[in-house]
Amino acid sequence: MNSRILTSLLRQFIYLVILVLTVLMFWKTGDVYKSATVQEYGIFESLQSVILFLMATSFLLQARRNRTYRPVLISLGMLALAALVREQDAYFDEMIPCIGWTWCWLFPITGFIILLRHRHTLADSLSTFLRSNAFHMMMTAVVIIIPVAQCLGHRSFLVDLMGDDNLNAFLMRRILEEPIELLGYVQILLASIEFAIELKGSSK
Repeated sequence: MNSRILTSLLRQFIYLVILVLTVLMFWKTGDVYKSATVQEYGIFESLQSVILFLMATSFLLQARRNRTYRPVLISLGMLALAALVREQDAYFDEMIPCIGWTWCWLFPITGFIILLRHRHTLADSLSTFLRSNAFHMMMTAVVIIIPVAQCLGHRSFLVDLMGDDNLNAFLMRRILEEPIELLGYVQILLASIEFAIELKGSSK
């Protein structure tokens, strides 16, 4: 087994440790701050915003340094910025009448336009990205964020299970949704780091 495989396995182990520590952090904050942990503008929501900002920064800095994969990286950065705005939906709904948080669609639209402008050279860079460890980490995170967090944290589903106690169902929804979403965001941030490492290794 060569050193490249060993270092890749070591990185994956480190990522796993970070994700386990993230879950242990859930337990600790819940023990200390109780239900305030998952409230609107609570600890988890604030951490989600920080992680999404770091994620967007990571992708956009990589785009600045890597011309070949720039369209893909900018598009990923735009998606992270859109998710960041979406996480602040209550704030933007209050600050911007009618439109609210939905202006975040400007980010993925911008990313899509950039991809179209580079469509003639996109195939090779996209093919490399889709074969990378980073892409598979991101897809796992997307499963965590959408089918798991959003569907298990669906209020109507919880009301059906728990009866008509909407207050408890609302709290249970946030207990399920917010930590699981945060876990997914942490994994995508780790995937952005993994992709930077993979690009650096391929350029040697």
